Amino acid sequence: MKKKRIMALLLCLGVVASGCGRIDQKASVQKTGHGFQGLEKQETSEDAPDVSAIAGGDAKEVLMVYMVGSNLESDSGLASADIEEMQQCGFDDDDLKVLICTGGTDSWWNPDIPDGECAIFELTEDGLDQVASLGDRDMADPQTLSGFVDFAYQSYSVDDYSMVLWNHGGGAILGYGADENYGYDALSMRELDEALGSTDMAADGQKFEWIGFDACLMGMIEVADVLSDYSDYMIASEEMEAGDGWDYSFLRQMTDYGYYEGRDAASCVLDAYSSYYEDNYRYVPDYTLSCMDLTKTDAVKEKLDAFVLSAKQELKDGGYSKIAKIRDQAKSFGKVSEDTFYDTVDLYDLSDKMETLYPEESAELKAAIDDCVVEQVSNVPMTHGMAIYFPYENKDYVDEWLDIYGDIGFSDNYIGFVRNFTATLSGDPITDWHVEDTAPEEDVTAPGEYYVQLREDQVENLGHADYQLWMEDDGYEGTYILWMLSSDVSLSDDDKLYTNFDGKRFFLNDAEGGSVACCALEIESGEDYKKYEIPLMLWRKDADLPENVYAHVRVDAEHPDGEVIGFYSEIDTDSTLFPQKNQVVLNEGDGVCPYLFAREIQFNEDGSVTPFSEWEPNSGTGAWITLSDDYDISMQEPDEVSNYCCLFRITDTQGNQYYTNPVYIEK
Repeated sequence: MKKKRIMALLLCLGVVASGCGRIDQKASVQKTGHGFQGLEKQETSEDAPDVSAIAGGDAKEVLMVYMVGSNLESDSGLASADIEEMQQCGFDDDDLKVLICTGGTDSWWNPDIPDGECAIFELTEDGLDQVASLGDRDMADPQTLSGFVDFAYQSYSVDDYSMVLWNHGGGAILGYGADENYGYDALSMRELDEALGSTDMAADGQKFEWIGFDACLMGMIEVADVLSDYSDYMIASEEMEAGDGWDYSFLRQMTDYGYYEGRDAASCVLDAYSSYYEDNYRYVPDYTLSCMDLTKTDAVKEKLDAFVLSAKQELKDGGYSKIAKIRDQAKSFGKVSEDTFYDTVDLYDLSDKMETLYPEESAELKAAIDDCVVEQVSNVPMTHGMAIYFPYENKDYVDEWLDIYGDIGFSDNYIGFVRNFTATLSGDPITDWHVEDTAPEEDVTAPGEYYVQLREDQVENLGHADYQLWMEDDGYEGTYILWMLSSDVSLSDDDKLYTNFDGKRFFLNDAEGGSVACCALEIESGEDYKKYEIPLMLWRKDADLPENVYAHVRVDAEHPDGEVIGFYSEIDTDSTLFPQKNQVVLNEGDGVCPYLFAREIQFNEDGSVTPFSEWEPNSGTGAWITLSDDYDISMQEPDEVSNYCCLFRITDTQGNQYYTNPVYIEK
């Protein structure tokens, strides 16, 4: 292993944090299976006409697209790609008027769109026709959005109006839209409410047929609750969206079949979305998209209130850990590294897992969710179309984000519940662990099985456990490389944590015969699958500098050795906390090497090994491999017998982590 200190990658807990990525190669930007082939960016713009009314003709519906280009456009041209996709799909522009409000990005790849201002275009079969200029405006200003809606509403008299909100999304906490020209300012849920509530449409009692988010993480009950005063339906994703976002060929289906009402239009959107990712991707990313009937959100809130009143009583009675254990198992979203950042979970799955505690309340809440979510497409287990904010893993932001959450205007009962829950979450440890004095022992009745004995109070407050598989670096005595972090750990009836250190590892294999070992960090586990993150360094054949990427590999019954489901680059937290959306594409001829996370063992004065938490981080890179057209990442046994250092990591129900002493085994 090359010895190289990489501060951004040092493991404080034996893992690496990462985030969604973006493609930075402008010359290669295109939507798979679609006509956009990389438009030249506009360097200058001509003055656009002032706002003026335009004739609506006999149109049946107006679709407003609020397109905050952000870095998605300036870096990769993704907004221009979607505009091109809309224009080329062949929808009937007599029946459906598509108005696009552009802005929020440093520069546009489409030469017809001016930089440095917000402009309104009508999309026709001939392309973009600019009909208005709003000047230099922050697209995260509520007045900019309401001004666009008012323009469309006043200019067209039609039966139905709908809207797509395009850009970054961060759920109920971070909100929607990140204007690159205004410090990535975004619309909070309160500001979104203000923007829609101040429109002429709202004043006239006119609702949108549907409002959709072509953005990440917006499929939440809190967001639906805000929109329920202004729209009949909401279309949004619980999970992050891939960079290509929605497939706008749905516009053709809408006009071909006259599907303008919200429920029918949603079916077009969802069908095109799922078909696009299933049919056009080598690695199919995780995707979710659902349609909620916003007339049913009050019923969900009512059942949620009954649910959390029982849970609040549980907290008062000392049952924090019972609830925390279930929260730990609930399906979470935006989880591109070992710990989720956004703390949103599937509300149905959470309720389903709570049914052992509150059977009646859980059943009624699940029924209300089913009634509200009228349609969903997803290739992700344990998803049901509606998420909710439930702080648990991201303790660093909990106080700040709860202040934002309290301003949304959501259920007072639920907000009170999460505040009570997080008070214990962030409080003093409930249990005294000191497992660093204990090393795993081999079960004499089951060779190869190792365990650590827990006390009853530890079991009561155990969140989850995993094991780490380390191997000594041949070139550097005392330095151990992390090869596997896995939750393949079970708790026996006699309070022992068990696992089998089988020695299997992940390898990047090339069709030309190359193979390199990789570090694998489990980031998610379900009833019948596990998902791992493989940190890699990518050096593209035409690039001057390498970039950090993270392969996601799913292991399940169909793919017991693993299947790559996508590549991502790390989130740029210096500019925005929003997920970056698009996947990274690896091409033939690119060079790849694994990041190898290592620690140097530290010794006490008597020669004994210090606790793992005191080992010195020391990370670097492994061997390079040049990719051919066919490659994979799979879990397999190494060719040679190796000496491993293995230990358990225990996470209690408050998120505190503890390490056992290591045991040394040969596999």
